[in-house]
Amino acid sequence: MSKPDDVMEIEDIAVFEVLNNRFRHRILRELVSPRPVKELAERLDVPVTRLYYHVNQLHEAGLIRVVEERKAGAIIEKVFQTTATSFRPGARLLESGRPPEEMARIAASIVLDPARLDAEAYLARHFESRVRTDEPGAFGRGQSRLSKAKAEALTRKISELLDMMDDGDEPHDEDIEFSLSVVFVPLSGGAQ
Repeated sequence: MSKPDDVMEIEDIAVFEVLNNRFRHRILRELVSPRPVKELAERLDVPVTRLYYHVNQLHEAGLIRVVEERKAGAIIEKVFQTTATSFRPGARLLESGRPPEEMARIAASIVLDPARLDAEAYLARHFESRVRTDEPGAFGRGQSRLSKAKAEALTRKISELLDMMDDGDEPHDEDIEFSLSVVFVPLSGGAQ
């Protein structure tokens, strides 16, 4: 079986519209590892029938692919996997003619919706136990006034961290899956 690409650049606004759905982000997160729809339904704790519409939408948009077909009793079971582990807007997307505010909302949702799901799950585990566990992770928000030189240096460090997240190491059974989502931008209305 093939491994998902690191990044898929999306050039078609229709693909972003398919991706702009919190439930589909959950599906994509689960399909980093290849799974049939039945197993996916069990992992997401939803009926199989609810999944088919979303899986078909993701497949038609090229966001997931069939990596294996196998016989399961009298039927042929398809095994799906994400096309890539992350998605970002491609250059041609800017030529779509859509208003900049709409494009910004759609593009931001690609990063922020999965980050929100990850943060909620992380925090729920901590609130469930009512005490801080030893599970590694960080959650917070910072805000500061920075010089242009310091902002550029921090941007480089953030890029290095994101590159470290996908350094190509083969996963091991004892590994813990992590997510890193970053929004490092000048605040609107702030000094330029």
